Amino acid sequence: VQMLNKVKVKNLTTGQIMNFTLVGESEADFTAGKLAVKTPIGQALLGHSVGEIVEARVPAGIIKFEILDITL
Repeated sequence: VQMLNKVKVKNLTTGQIMNFTLVGESEADFTAGKLAVKTPIGQALLGHSVGEIVEARVPAGIIKFEILDITL
């Protein structure tokens, strides 16, 4: 996962599937699926590949995501 990639992930706690595009801070819009790379989830995803499970430390605790797909 790199900046400007579209990433499809599955929240392993809730089973929810989400799609994000990793962007810079000024372009971030969570409701539009644009996630800033500096957020805890963005940081957790960077550098990982399809099939990997990553952990994001957020204010509510730790969320585990499985990376399902990465596109440009």
